[in-house]
Amino acid sequence: MGHHVGSGEGVSEGGAGHQHWFEPIAEHLGGAYLRYSFTKGTRQEIDHLVAALDLRPGQRILDVGCGPGRHAHELARRGMLVHGIDVSQRFIDIATASAPPGATFERLDARSLPFEGEFDVVICLCQGAFGLMTANGDDEVVLDRMARALRPGGRLALSAFSAYFAVKYH
Repeated sequence: MGHHVGSGEGVSEGGAGHQHWFEPIAEHLGGAYLRYSFTKGTRQEIDHLVAALDLRPGQRILDVGCGPGRHAHELARRGMLVHGIDVSQRFIDIATASAPPGATFERLDARSLPFEGEFDVVICLCQGAFGLMTANGDDEVVLDRMARALRPGGRLALSAFSAYFAVKYH
């Protein structure tokens, strides 16, 4: 990768000292996140992605909004090289602590992805960065950054519903 892993750049929202609104939620959830029922279908979700995107061992995958790393871990166990990013340091710590070979993680804000044509596939699943933004145009910035991270002909898998957005604003 042409990017220095672990820089943590671009994490704050609104300047120095400000957290993204999701960070306290992730800090509170911590490891309990992986006990929620919606996280129990990881193998089946990855089975679907492998088939739908024709994923193969050795491919480079960027997991945007990786949370505690459940998709990245499963992909790495299947031989892919996965780099997960998340705005929550707590989730990055959890993901790193149990990472299998082939999975790496760093704290980054999806609006500041520095990657250029480095990945065969980008995934952004289960409200993993897209749909979590609050300012007008932020989702478009995230999409642009994900597209830039792809090599020519690369593929993107994105889910776009955000229950967290509803929790914050309703």
